Amino acid sequence: MNTATDRNAERADAIQRRLTELAQQHSQADISRRTEFSRNNVSRYVNGTRMPIEFAAALVEGLGVNPAWLLTGEGTPYLSDISSGTQQMAGDLLALVEAMAAVNRMRLGSLTGKHHLGVLRELNEALSKYEGLRANLNKHSRAIFLKLIEDARTALKKRDLNRAETLLHALEQVSRLTDDEFLRAQYEGVQSQFHHYAGNPEAAIPHQRRSFLSFLVKHSKFDEWMLPEAHNYVQVLTHAGRLLEARRAARASYAMSDGQSPTLEAAAATLDLELGDLQQGLDSLRRLIPRVPADYAHNLEHSLARGQLLEGSMTMAQAVTFGGDTEAKWGRLAGWAVFSECEADLQLVAKLGIGTARGQLDPESVVAVQVSCLLEVLREGGATAAQRLLVHIENTQQKGDALSRLNEQVLAAQLFRLGGQRKQAMKQLEHAQELMDQLDPELTPRVEVRALHARNVLLLVDDAPKTELPQRMRRQARAFVKDYCARGYHCLQALAAQV
Repeated sequence: MNTATDRNAERADAIQRRLTELAQQHSQADISRRTEFSRNNVSRYVNGTRMPIEFAAALVEGLGVNPAWLLTGEGTPYLSDISSGTQQMAGDLLALVEAMAAVNRMRLGSLTGKHHLGVLRELNEALSKYEGLRANLNKHSRAIFLKLIEDARTALKKRDLNRAETLLHALEQVSRLTDDEFLRAQYEGVQSQFHHYAGNPEAAIPHQRRSFLSFLVKHSKFDEWMLPEAHNYVQVLTHAGRLLEARRAARASYAMSDGQSPTLEAAAATLDLELGDLQQGLDSLRRLIPRVPADYAHNLEHSLARGQLLEGSMTMAQAVTFGGDTEAKWGRLAGWAVFSECEADLQLVAKLGIGTARGQLDPESVVAVQVSCLLEVLREGGATAAQRLLVHIENTQQKGDALSRLNEQVLAAQLFRLGGQRKQAMKQLEHAQELMDQLDPELTPRVEVRALHARNVLLLVDDAPKTELPQRMRRQARAFVKDYCARGYHCLQALAAQV
């Protein structure tokens, strides 16, 4: 089949899919009545027989189908979706341009002399017309704006980032025609969600911050609009690794809600686990689990289990029974198992938490590959496991933000160390330390990553290093272990005993 034939076949298939979509919205009897084609012919066209151009024309005339959409997929399915509102908005735009031109033709010099009162009157009329037209544009663009936001959210829910990006470009254009702060806040929220799903949480932050602040200014209290915005803001900051700011935002939002949002308090408690306040976080989570909705309680149970692993008061066999099966749960437990370097814990996560079933970790994700590589190196030793991880990271083009690069170097150093490849392990360790030194003070690696880096340092660097860098690395690692043991992170006690 040649290229032209291929393209024609693709076009025909696409038209057939759009006809099927119409048939899902209208019964075949209704299509037959409106197009004046027999029921049998309608059934044939819907079920795959190529429709004639006459039937396409009948769909346009009888059902009001947009011909551009039917033939090419461009635009909205029905002419009624675009005709009145868009035509009116286009007319308003032209009138707005004319009003602005009328204002522009008036020169300040015209305000001098005997005709200045007449000029001022004309200017006032032109500006009044401009303001009225601007109000009309706001009104007519609102429906289009809301539809685009709804479609973008639907695309994001399906993880269709290409379609979502196209819709966001359209939203950017329409946003210039509206002064409605409520709509603009929703637009910023959708932008934030897009960047989050695209794996760029840092880019999501300014959008979510503007959305949150806009709602904050417009609402006198934390209502059903404000609470999700505050929670989303905390989550975006958390995913970007800005844990200190996320906890500040969670605590401030909880205070502004007059203590009526346990989910915000729970978000702060989960962050306590990361930031050295383990006992405070555990106490809060235990108190809050009965107070939050059931679906959110599962998240808190996962966090509680992870906190108790860090505390040394729970085994992995116990932790896997907490909450339902979700990727978030297995991601937390896999992170712990990687830090623990315990073969039994790694096997348990690999068996129950990694696979293709719903709620399991993707076997190709970095943390799942790390579990696999750790099991390999614990059983066989050597450098192969570490090299496999590094190749996997390079081939899958993992995001290159500072925290991800640090995580990769720490994991590679661990694998080379366990494989007995000290020279290569030291090279990865020094790269990890360099990234740690350059890290923005507002960015905080996960506690397991910091603890694993400390273990790598203390097991790879001699007790009495002769140069400044390893001396500093060892001092920092010992201080971290001592400090966190004192804070209740008893999972570090074995490491503390070694140093």
